[in-house]
Amino acid sequence: MIETIRLSITHSVLTDLDDMYEYVSNEEVMKYERENYPTKASYLVILKYLSEHKLLYSIRLKDNPKVIGHLFLGKTGPAVNNEYNLGYILNPLYHGKGYCTEASKAILDYGFNILKANRIRAACNPVNIPSWKVMEKIGLKKEGTFKKRFFIRNDEHGNPIYTDEVLYGLHVSDWK
Repeated sequence: MIETIRLSITHSVLTDLDDMYEYVSNEEVMKYERENYPTKASYLVILKYLSEHKLLYSIRLKDNPKVIGHLFLGKTGPAVNNEYNLGYILNPLYHGKGYCTEASKAILDYGFNILKANRIRAACNPVNIPSWKVMEKIGLKKEGTFKKRFFIRNDEHGNPIYTDEVLYGLHVSDWK
């Protein structure tokens, strides 16, 4: 378990499903994500995989057992690079309170000090301003913007939609 002043962060488990589905089923929350979970069963498939592989972390307020969001921290390839990809999604009921920044700083510390990551990176659509602002607040540095790099989904005619992607990263030598 990872603790901050206000938060408790644990590996996600299947019993987190109901709380997580409350926000991952929200179209507005997922508008920048490739994934779409029309049913709880569809999200359960990915939750099973991510929880079995210890890649997903549930965020809770210390005084409340409800999952308010989650973090993803997984190795990128090739594994020899020892680089991790960071992602986060927060229930909109908890936006604007600094929880995502607080949790993300804690998971960076965990990644560098416990997992011994060489580098941690994160990416988002550049129009997702709250996401890249979190990246900047936690100390990640903007490394570039890639034009139409991220496949988001197909349009109504079956044609792929690609969005721009902004990449942020941090090397262990620049962490605290």
